Amino acid sequence: MAAKRPVLRWFLTALVAMTLAAGCADVPTSGLLQHTARPAGAGGEQQGSDCCGYIMTGPGPGSSPSNIVEGFLLASADFGNHHEIARQYLTKAASRSWQPGPGPAVTVIAGQPTVTPAPPPFGSRNTAVVDISAQRLGNVSPSGQYIPAETGQHPLSQEFTLQRVHNQWRIARLPTSAATKEPATSVDELSHELLLTKDLFQLAFQPRNLYYLDPGGKGLVPNPVFVPVAAGVPAVDLVRALLIPPQGWLAGAVLSAFPPAATQRRPVEILPGSKTAVVDLGLPKSATSETSLAQMASQLVWTLTSSSYGSASVQAVKLEVNGKVWTPPGATSAVLSPRTFPQPALVPPGPEELYFLGSNGAARVLGAQGGSSSAVPGQAGTGQVALTSIAVSRDRRYLAGVGGNAAASTLYTNFLSAAAKPHASSAARALQIRMSGMSIASVSWDRNDDLWVAGLSGGKPRVWMLGAAKGTPVRVRLPPHIRSVTALRVAPDGVRIAMIASVSTVNGPQKEVLLAAIVKTNDQVMLSSAVQLGADLTQPSALTWYDADHLLVVNQASYGPQLQEVPADGDRSSYQGIEPDMTSIAAAGPHNGLIVGLQTGHLARSVGLDELWSQFAPGRAATYPG
Repeated sequence: MAAKRPVLRWFLTALVAMTLAAGCADVPTSGLLQHTARPAGAGGEQQGSDCCGYIMTGPGPGSSPSNIVEGFLLASADFGNHHEIARQYLTKAASRSWQPGPGPAVTVIAGQPTVTPAPPPFGSRNTAVVDISAQRLGNVSPSGQYIPAETGQHPLSQEFTLQRVHNQWRIARLPTSAATKEPATSVDELSHELLLTKDLFQLAFQPRNLYYLDPGGKGLVPNPVFVPVAAGVPAVDLVRALLIPPQGWLAGAVLSAFPPAATQRRPVEILPGSKTAVVDLGLPKSATSETSLAQMASQLVWTLTSSSYGSASVQAVKLEVNGKVWTPPGATSAVLSPRTFPQPALVPPGPEELYFLGSNGAARVLGAQGGSSSAVPGQAGTGQVALTSIAVSRDRRYLAGVGGNAAASTLYTNFLSAAAKPHASSAARALQIRMSGMSIASVSWDRNDDLWVAGLSGGKPRVWMLGAAKGTPVRVRLPPHIRSVTALRVAPDGVRIAMIASVSTVNGPQKEVLLAAIVKTNDQVMLSSAVQLGADLTQPSALTWYDADHLLVVNQASYGPQLQEVPADGDRSSYQGIEPDMTSIAAAGPHNGLIVGLQTGHLARSVGLDELWSQFAPGRAATYPG
């Protein structure tokens, strides 16, 4: 373990060298995090400009109580040798009791905390009290789940108590929790959380995905978590987190094949000279059916090999169950890879057909290989009913269209497969009215051919779910702070849903990009407590999924509409260009062009992310299936 500390120090020094030229970037004040240079300050060797550069060191002789607290908070980002450097700022008793663990809980703050000496206890010359205050961005649970702070939350305050030890100040008492002001009354009550600025958090932790089962037990659903960089290969932390039941906003929406009694019999081993991880699980006999083992193996393989947020050092997995290597039935090798457990919803699709509306409100389709567009089959392609927006199911069997005006919309559906048959009846070709009389803002199909509709009814925010061809709409329960939903898109996995919503904050209504999970119980459908994505976006107006881990969002900035790529882990969005008059976005992974709708009634196309745009056809409301 002792050898790991220089690795983090080298990493910090190298990253400082790369970021000095860029300087310090603006940062979001809520939500998750972004990559920026580390701020400068006292307590340690400084590298580069006043903006950036800390190297972890222990306390210097004669350091003041404030310097000790600042140094401890900085050194907490170094996991080397069980936080060896940070422990140098603690008394021996406090160091013995402080046990953050390999995957600690973390409170993430926006920037350097304000450190203020407080009056010591009456008559004490060997005790000092230091208060700190900061803006909390969120918390990371021991399982790696990130929980952003609510928008507009008041700054957190904490109190540290220090004692003189051999005429040097050391921390004797830490706060019990980052969410409370109350200090611990004894070392036994020390907080085991880490308090890190977002910059240090980005240096010390890396985003990865845990994968859970969808409610049907077949598909996988990604859930971003953060694991310490100092762990080197994060497989141990990922497996440990995967054995914990689903936490946070996904709880209740996904399943895990791992029973509560599952354990790691020994640390994950990377076979020498290979990129294969050996995972040895201890399982009760009741959990060792071939179906259960295949589900656990799929979760493990995708979790350990995922490259969603960076390259993975593991490309395959060998699973040992109670000390014996497991080989899937019918397989010739025990080496498991993502190809062993294919997940179409997690892989970007190949070339897709593009659907859009012509100037007369008729739905048209452009083939996956390009060429000229043609009318979709049935009444939707005739223009007899002028549509304002459309959505096509992922299997391309169904079309949904919205007509009318913003105040009184009508929702139609059509069975495209039936309408396309030779000599189809007029009933098969006709658009079917499913809802009317409310304001409909957005529609999206899920992988089960259920249609999701967002809008207003009676002035109140509503989301409904209804079957493709029949059945009454089911009202979806929303998180209480949502005032309206202006755009929504169900993820390819069918469990996650991205939205643009107006939410209530202490500063009034604010538009945010939200990610929630679909929870179905009996006849009830609800969305989990939503988490904010793209906290640096000022005025999001349209969105779509680019792949399983990234959204594309049109942001109406003060200098014009811009396209932003927004990762599902909550990290900073990345700029993808400006197209004047941009109002909508359609995307389907790297094998399909990006299509934006313009206020001029034309569509513009780009061959991929960060590429130039060119107008290619009159039309609006372009969409790929989904």
